[in-house]
Amino acid sequence: MHAYLRLLTIFYRNAIINELEYRLNLWSRLLLSLFWLGWSAVGVSVFYVHVDRIAGWSYYELLVVLGMFVITNGFRQLVLEPNLSQMTEYVRMGTLDYILTKPVNSQFMVSLRNLNIFSLNEPLLGAGLIGYSLWHLRHLPSPAAFALFGLLTIAALLVLYSLNLLLQTLTFWLVNLENADALVGSVVEAGRLPVAFYGGWVRWALTAFIPVAFVTTFPAEALLGRLDGRIAVVAVVLAALLLLAATTFWNVALRSYTSASS
Repeated sequence: MHAYLRLLTIFYRNAIINELEYRLNLWSRLLLSLFWLGWSAVGVSVFYVHVDRIAGWSYYELLVVLGMFVITNGFRQLVLEPNLSQMTEYVRMGTLDYILTKPVNSQFMVSLRNLNIFSLNEPLLGAGLIGYSLWHLRHLPSPAAFALFGLLTIAALLVLYSLNLLLQTLTFWLVNLENADALVGSVVEAGRLPVAFYGGWVRWALTAFIPVAFVTTFPAEALLGRLDGRIAVVAVVLAALLLLAATTFWNVALRSYTSASS
């Protein structure tokens, strides 16, 4: 474990040094992120012009969900996109062989080696929006609520990572999946709003089939003190099972890749 932490430190230090050569890009990305965050907050306020609550959610409670979306989507852009989106190139160009020769877990290498620091502001802005919303709500979560929120946030990031890895691993057989990350991103976009905003089969699908609710809505509900404890257990179990499935699928794909190249 210590060796992997050292590797991460080296990887991310080099990424930061390289990207800081373009500091203007960093500031422009921050301004752009602030603009889109403000635009999103104003956009959803239109829903509340004539009502105080929609599907049991007030405007500032909805902003907590939006903040959670910004955090998780920022994680996708910060870590997942610069790593897993390269899977097609690894397989098509044969550069995966180089990774497999390293005395390091290959899943670790393809998942965490790169960092897009220009997206680092996204999780920070999301956390800021959540704090601002809680202040307006005059709601101070209990230590237990903060702990549960932290646990479900980790579970949400693992769900997002596992779904990305499962999809990108199909590259071993389909070769060209360059738009896979964009597909995941478009699905996660539904998490900007609480799943209660969606009716019928769409709400069911975003909870049971494509677990968007576990990525944004449920962590927000934990922070607001309105989450059923049983859902928290399901979220943790789901994250663990998806991670296990993604890791198993990755190892199966590696065996297929090795036999094909030999």
